[in-house]
Amino acid sequence: MAKRRRAHASVGPIRTHMQFSLSFTLGRLLRGVLLGGALLGGSLVGGLGCDTVPAPDRTLQPPTVAGLQVAPRRIVVADLPPDQVQDSSAVVPVLLDSVRARDPDGSVARVVFTVEPSSNPRGTISGELRAGRRPVYSDTLVLGLPLADEVYTVRVFAIDDDSLASNRVTGQFRVVAADTAGTAVGPSRSQ
Repeated sequence: MAKRRRAHASVGPIRTHMQFSLSFTLGRLLRGVLLGGALLGGSLVGGLGCDTVPAPDRTLQPPTVAGLQVAPRRIVVADLPPDQVQDSSAVVPVLLDSVRARDPDGSVARVVFTVEPSSNPRGTISGELRAGRRPVYSDTLVLGLPLADEVYTVRVFAIDDDSLASNRVTGQFRVVAADTAGTAVGPSRSQ
């Protein structure tokens, strides 16, 4: 009888161990599936529900600019007073005037200009025009320009309080190293 007990006793712990092992494995598997499902479901809900940036308002309108006048239109180096000519450059005042800037659905934040020489686009000068009696902007730029024949293009545009940029108006002025056609001075108008 003792042998039966031993055989029975030895089967009992093996069965208990197998039951424990099976239930432990099933429990881990079930927890893994539940955890994975919860993470997947949470990421889907979180990914779909976290879009807090509103869509841009498609009714916003950009500002507009018009009426740029550039003066003088022609700068003849030989006609400049000696105090404006220094070494290989001339210090010349250039007036950017009568720029009208409007924003139909807000306000104009700033009006920006660039002055670009035709032979060196990287030599661009830029800044902001001062507001006069709104909506008119103007400024006198004192530029140090090389003593060489050159055409300079002036571009002006506005940026509104919604960060939208306007159309661009352009004007030009020319530096002439030697006068060959007279000294015509007048405003350059562009719309």
